[in-house]
Amino acid sequence: MPAVVYMVRDLLFTSKIRETAKQLGLDAQSVRSVDELTAQAKDARVVILDLRLPEAIAALQSLTGTAVAKLGFVDHERADLMAEATRLGCTQVLAKGKFSSDLPRILAELPA
Repeated sequence: MPAVVYMVRDLLFTSKIRETAKQLGLDAQSVRSVDELTAQAKDARVVILDLRLPEAIAALQSLTGTAVAKLGFVDHERADLMAEATRLGCTQVLAKGKFSSDLPRILAELPA
């Protein structure tokens, strides 16, 4: 089972997630739907969501009550979306630039 499950369609970010996970010896799995995310997240250590996706809020809602860490990223000017994601249990919500720079540290610090 993958340690990192991500619902991201932006090629820059998918590549960064995949390569960073690989460098840290973590399996990473991309998912395309909320149902697939929910199924894959059961054994994951972290779920990463591009909060700009139309289905991102539904994806967070589908993970309510799960223990998996949830990491979301979005454009820094979307404070409304950041607040909504936090309210729905997103463990960390970062602006895109901060997400990109902090991803290696965040994945390295995942609990076993």
